[in-house]
Amino acid sequence: MDNYGLIVFLAVALGTGFLICEVFIPSAGILTIGSILCFAVATFSAWRGWYQAGETTWWWGYVFGMILLLPTTISGAVYIFPRTAYGKAVLAVPQSLEEVTPFQEEEARLTSLINSHGQTSTMFSPGGMVQIGHEKFHAESDGVLIDAGTDVIVVGVKGNRLIVMSAELHDSIAQSASSPKTAAVNEVPNGDFGQNVAASDETSGGEPFDFDVPENA
Repeated sequence: MDNYGLIVFLAVALGTGFLICEVFIPSAGILTIGSILCFAVATFSAWRGWYQAGETTWWWGYVFGMILLLPTTISGAVYIFPRTAYGKAVLAVPQSLEEVTPFQEEEARLTSLINSHGQTSTMFSPGGMVQIGHEKFHAESDGVLIDAGTDVIVVGVKGNRLIVMSAELHDSIAQSASSPKTAAVNEVPNGDFGQNVAASDETSGGEPFDFDVPENA
C-alpha cells in the first residue's frame, strides 16, 4: 500500500504539471497525452493499493480529490495564462486604454498650451526646444526655420511635441484674415459712351471737353 500510495502522489503531481504546461506551452497534445497517462497510472495504483486492500476511504478520497483537482487546475491555468507577459504576446490580448495611450495625460497637458506664447531656446530646423513660462518643451515649427530667441506661439500638438509659429508670422496671418477686402474697381457701364461723357460733363460744372467725342458706330 505504501508503494502504491507513493506512486499515486507522484503520478498525480506529474500529471498536474503536464496539464499546466500544456496550457502555457503548446505541444500539439503531447503534454496532454503524458498527463492522461500519469493520471491513469495514479488511478490504477490507487485502485490496487487502496480499493482492493479495503481502504475505501483513501480510494474515495482520491476519486473526489481528482474530481476537484482537474477542473480547478485547468481553470486556474486558463485564468492566469492571459495575464502573463507570454500569454499576452501569444493571445494578443487587447490592451486597456491607458496602456494603448500611455502619454494621454501628457498629451492633454500639451494641448492646453495651444495659443500660449513662448521663446525658442534653440534654432528650429524644423525641431528644437521652446521655453514657455519656466518649462522647456520639445517642439517643431510648421516647416519654417526659426532662429533661437524668437518669440513664438503654440499653434498645435503633434504626438509629444508642440507645433509653434513665430509670433510675427502668426500676427501677420491673423491681421490678413481679419482685414476687410476692399478693391475699388471703376468700370465703364455698357451702353452709350456719349451719354457717359455727357454725364461727366454735367458733373464737371457744365464745361465742355476741348476735344471731339466720336459717336458710336
